[in-house]
Amino acid sequence: MRIKNLLQGSWAICALSASCVHESLAPPDLRPDYVSSPCSTDSSYFVRDVLPIFQSNCAMGGCHDAETKAEGVRLDHYRAVMETGDVKAGRPDDSEIYEVCAETNSYKRMPPLPRSALDTAQRNHLRRWILQGARNNDCSNP
Repeated sequence: MRIKNLLQGSWAICALSASCVHESLAPPDLRPDYVSSPCSTDSSYFVRDVLPIFQSNCAMGGCHDAETKAEGVRLDHYRAVMETGDVKAGRPDDSEIYEVCAETNSYKRMPPLPRSALDTAQRNHLRRWILQGARNNDCSNP
């Protein structure tokens, strides 16, 4: 009888715990969704072109890194960019991340003063990447 009650209690705990949702503490899977070879000059790739822009201009201490997450935005890996950067795949002009990076008003743009604005090539890579679906992609050249 005690074993039966113990098993029933264990089953109830298992059933209840299965319904709980916890945020994973595991690091995100940073591997790209696919790798195409060779790189196309008509494409922008997240790993090769876009992530380095974010890493060198945005994802640093006091801004949009894992610890600070200024304004709730984190730009240090793909999943964080997609979850917090308000990226609308295929629609850069509706994507907050592109709008603030392309902003011409120095008081509204990102990165903010005194940092330099993104250059034309960087803005073009970001725009093209979003237009092409904002995928977690990369490429390689032989």
